[in-house]
Amino acid sequence: MKILIAYAGNNNTTQDCANILKSKLPDAHVINLAKQQPDISDYDTVIIGSCIRFNEIHSSVKDFIRDNMDTLMKKHTAIYICCGFPEKANQYLLHNFPKKLLNKSLSIQCFGGNLKVKPYKVFDLLVMKIVQKNFKLNDKSYTSIIEENISEMANDIKALE
Repeated sequence: MKILIAYAGNNNTTQDCANILKSKLPDAHVINLAKQQPDISDYDTVIIGSCIRFNEIHSSVKDFIRDNMDTLMKKHTAIYICCGFPEKANQYLLHNFPKKLLNKSLSIQCFGGNLKVKPYKVFDLLVMKIVQKNFKLNDKSYTSIIEENISEMANDIKALE
């Protein structure tokens, strides 16, 4: 079974999750959609991963889904998101992904995320400071990657074999 993990993110968390998932699915190919738009016709399973930033998935992921929707509907699909507020995962998924893609996906997971201030631009830094203040966050309370959810998705994919 040929597996593609296609992701895009604004910091390294989405990429880190893609690589952790690949370590559990050794034959999978990982592609950063912000750098390359793959031909998915050769893959049996396509895993789509995106960061959530200001309630939106990465624009490269939006473009990928739009451009490949017909083909995706004929493949096994799975979706993961990385976000700093995992409790809002369902809201983010319903807002950003086509309902028909969500309904046919065999695994949908939130892999958590990190609220990092340092890699952001000035505007992002200001927004993150407001988020930290409003949610009373300190450096130690930021969320982290949820490895159990990555393992669960890997097991769902392995069950196809």
